[in-house]
Amino acid sequence: MSAVKTKFIPQEPDRLDELVDGETVGESDPGIAGGRFGARAVAVQALYESDSSGHPAVSAVRRLAVERKLSESDSDFAVRIVQLCEEQRTDLDKRIAKLASQFPSDQMPLVERNVLRVAIGEIDMEDSAPRNVVANEAIELARLFGSDSSPKFINGVLGALLA
Repeated sequence: MSAVKTKFIPQEPDRLDELVDGETVGESDPGIAGGRFGARAVAVQALYESDSSGHPAVSAVRRLAVERKLSESDSDFAVRIVQLCEEQRTDLDKRIAKLASQFPSDQMPLVERNVLRVAIGEIDMEDSAPRNVVANEAIELARLFGSDSSPKFINGVLGALLA
């Protein structure tokens, strides 16, 4: 009987686990502002929470938007992004897998996968910000929530999409 070898890809710890429940984490709390960036951040947190705990993402985004004191329009935007990501999850994940073919999507850290879902989903929205703005803000979200290597990874994947 031969043993099946699988490639282990170690993951760096990310910072979103500390924030997903809406708990402040003291001095490392990023103090997420409102606006579209805040809406994107809340969307990433809600999708992460849904993936890691099974909580409904739309309920999570509504709760997080209230906790983060987002305006009504920013809350609505966050809900729309999350709904789009949930409805198009399979398609978004296929696109991510194609763009990041060197990194199996089932082994991709949840933070990075959800930052990419939010960015690619928003780029497809009719009222999207300019593509380069969405990409830059996704890199900032990766810097805020991910590991030290997350911004470079997100930049590379979105660079391939926008090329």
